[in-house]
Amino acid sequence: METTEQPSQPSISAEWSLDPTTHSFSSDTSPTLALSLTNHANRTITIYNEYLIPSKVLAEGHFVIFDHTTNKAVDQLKTRFCDFPPPSKIHVPLREHMFHTLYPGRPVSFTAIFGRSSKSPPRPRLEEQQRQARGVDGLEIGHEYSLRPGEGWGYIRWWAYGEKDEVINPPSGKLDGREIAYKRTKTPHPGIRVNVEALPEIRF
Repeated sequence: METTEQPSQPSISAEWSLDPTTHSFSSDTSPTLALSLTNHANRTITIYNEYLIPSKVLAEGHFVIFDHTTNKAVDQLKTRFCDFPPPSKIHVPLREHMFHTLYPGRPVSFTAIFGRSSKSPPRPRLEEQQRQARGVDGLEIGHEYSLRPGEGWGYIRWWAYGEKDEVINPPSGKLDGREIAYKRTKTPHPGIRVNVEALPEIRF
């Protein structure tokens, strides 16, 4: 009797960078944080990216910013996003922008402003103004820092084999937005844990 060999769980690695790493508060903009994902499987997959978005991870305070001058982690401004489903009568559109195709061996990058806002220049923390930091915004002039990956992120809950268009438009009909976003146990495959904890610290 013949058996069909099941493909193994895809392995996805992560790399990150901060540009520039020599930030000055005389600059009008904050540095750019980039996170790259690489699919090491031999098949193309499409992920629903909700936990590997640098701007969201930064806003939720999962990254660690360590102050080497004071030898302490920086107190960061943290935002908690509402993740409760709306009433059943309300239509939930499919968030197509959150689907990303990962081709074998081809990195895909996600970027974010490493600061509070892209609309205003970052400001240092003043002694008389105890401000929580977000990225470089709120840090102290003259201190040396490092960015560390922290905990509580790096999981791909929903993914499927194939390119984005074929994944979100299967023969059975377009994916359901509410089901994808809120039915967390209903997924095509077990989730993928990306080893973000192994990311090297970035000095800046």
